[in-house]
Amino acid sequence: MSPRRNSSSSPFKLIFLILVALFVCGALFFGFQIYDTVREAVVVLGLPEISSLPALSAAPQPTRESLPNLAAGERVNVLLLGIDRRPSEKCPCRTDTMIIATLDPKTNTAGMVTLPRDLYVPIPGVGENRINTANFYGELYKYPGGGPGLAKKTVEYNLGRRIHYYVLVDFAGFRQVVDTLGGIDIDVPKPIDDPKYPDENFGYKPLYIPAGRIHMNGELALAYARTRHQDGDFGRARRQIQVLMAIRDKALRLDLLPKLPALAQAMRGIVETDMQLPEVLALAQTAAKVKTENIRIGSIDQTMTVEFRANTGADVLWFDRIKVGQLMDQIIPLDASDATTAARIKQEAARILLLNGTSNAPIAERTARYLQAQGFQVYAYGNADRSDYPKTVLIDYSANKNATMTALAQMFRVGPENIRQMTNVKSDADIRIILGMDWVLPP
Repeated sequence: MSPRRNSSSSPFKLIFLILVALFVCGALFFGFQIYDTVREAVVVLGLPEISSLPALSAAPQPTRESLPNLAAGERVNVLLLGIDRRPSEKCPCRTDTMIIATLDPKTNTAGMVTLPRDLYVPIPGVGENRINTANFYGELYKYPGGGPGLAKKTVEYNLGRRIHYYVLVDFAGFRQVVDTLGGIDIDVPKPIDDPKYPDENFGYKPLYIPAGRIHMNGELALAYARTRHQDGDFGRARRQIQVLMAIRDKALRLDLLPKLPALAQAMRGIVETDMQLPEVLALAQTAAKVKTENIRIGSIDQTMTVEFRANTGADVLWFDRIKVGQLMDQIIPLDASDATTAARIKQEAARILLLNGTSNAPIAERTARYLQAQGFQVYAYGNADRSDYPKTVLIDYSANKNATMTALAQMFRVGPENIRQMTNVKSDADIRIILGMDWVLPP
């Protein structure tokens, strides 16, 4: 069945969606990074002209049979997308929230990984750009599954986890939902002083929140989760985790039945998902077993990223594949329902060109044999343009060989500063490796 593109879903479905939200990861559908203004996103993003963008190529969508079986204990991964879609504005829209939520019915555990919107990654069929533009381009080019379809595929390519479903949220009803719960209590660790907090008319509404335990209504909770001028996007992500867990704690303390009609009304028109009703029911029943202490939370933050300026002039983030891979293994470990790394590398069949950037003449041939023994497809090797490379360099021409790139980055211990994305350049190779003097061939 095709994804739900009509946000006026039945009240019963909305009720169960809300139950999933409250029990899985603390108000799943409210997202982490509450929106910035569209004006600010457009100014910072610096998108190229539409006429200069390549057309998207269609990608096959998963069959219903390939989706996880909760009854059999298979893990479910959901991509949570939050957009700022004001009543007077129309999409395509960029996402200011991207979170991978996971539920493991075998262990009754759940987890979330937040993705910074400035993460600079290959977007299939588009090229390199901020990860928050995937939804925009998917809608623009009518990708199968629309914007969420391309967002799911982009996350799969770059983070190596299958995304089974999505939930997309318009945050217009956030205040009403918090108010319906009677507000939430937040321990504010330090005062918030944001004189440039945005209002609803593209102006400013100075915000001050003192330190201490504060009872927040919907408007104040939104402001606390949304402000970022004092400590940036990473600080904002930490506050949004607080807000989500506070919503979950409050909801679990209440008798939800009297609240469900008001919650459903608040959510009407701002929730979209490709989950079918039986899947929502099964997910809600399984998620209800998850205890708060069994929810693991992680963020791709400043310890895993490197700031750099793209050729458009925008300040963006490269991610350290080794560190992010370790985070993903902690929060969303691969299980039997996922292909093994070796199988994914074999499936990608990346053509690798190996070049020697050192004065050690035999190392290229020996490394080529070593890689081939590990299952990599080295189709040629030779000398680089010079022999004094201090560090090994990886160059990715493919945009869709993420498992191979991640494995090579780990094997050669290549940091993000020495990984190049050249997806707009034609090459016989999918990946080029330039061996540096830091490379020591294992015995």
